Amino acid sequence: MIKKIRRKIYYYAAFIAAKAVLLLPYKFSVNTLGTFFGRMAYYFAWSAVRKAKRNLRRSFPEKSRKEISRIAKNIFINQGKNFFELANFPRMDAAFIKSISSIENQHLIRDGIKKGKGILFVSAHTGNWEIAAAAVADFGAPVNVVAKKIYIKELNDMLVGYRNGKNVNVILRDAPDTARKLLKALKKGEIIAMLIDQDTNIPGVFVNFFGRQAWTPSGLAVMALRTGAEVLVGIDQRIGSLGHKTVVRGPVTIEPSGDFDKDVLALTQKATDMLEEQIRQNPDQWVWFHERWKTQKTTGNN
Repeated sequence: MIKKIRRKIYYYAAFIAAKAVLLLPYKFSVNTLGTFFGRMAYYFAWSAVRKAKRNLRRSFPEKSRKEISRIAKNIFINQGKNFFELANFPRMDAAFIKSISSIENQHLIRDGIKKGKGILFVSAHTGNWEIAAAAVADFGAPVNVVAKKIYIKELNDMLVGYRNGKNVNVILRDAPDTARKLLKALKKGEIIAMLIDQDTNIPGVFVNFFGRQAWTPSGLAVMALRTGAEVLVGIDQRIGSLGHKTVVRGPVTIEPSGDFDKDVLALTQKATDMLEEQIRQNPDQWVWFHERWKTQKTTGNN
């Protein structure tokens, strides 16, 4: 009962905050409030800040303490802006999305759509991935994102509604019919976007990421090899104070070895390498406070 009440409080707090944001000018809510609350999180979310700095030091040993602190602070400011941008989704139409975002290498998306086997979009929690999905959804082919269900139902429904309002369909990762929905979407030539940059309790493989072995979801590679769908990498970058650019690269391909498991590993590694390359260019826009290297490689793992 206490847990139910607590969840209701969380939901209503988020609901009221989201509605209040819509009464404010967009630039003020994102730049001013997003930056303010992001900075507050940096100064008070000590555990998350320690994790971020620890991961940054191990991934960028050449950077000074001052540089690491600056990057870490900007990470939390980025997340603050993300919250207020997402809260603004109900009033952001396609024209507004176009006015604040652009897509680099658009022809890769168009070429992939023409092939008719669907597109598997590899992405990461960089910049604002929600805006990237909304921008790609304007290309005519339906966009599906694979997401974990939020444990507070009302919050999950609110987030799904935000995405649906931008022509982005949500396929819940843990649903019994997830695989069927994904394959159906590819057969119809649709786009499926998957974030593969976090350590989650789902089938995966160990690949090199910033010099360390990281447990990485392999489902995208499995689908690509079995269906022949185009694999592209696309992540969002913040440009200036309010702008965004989705950088698209690919197609991601490998030389088949005849060993399916080996090919899954090779494709996952290649896609991860491309994500790392983009993250290195803007390290302050990725979620370094996530326990990316939590799962340790043991005997018997890939």
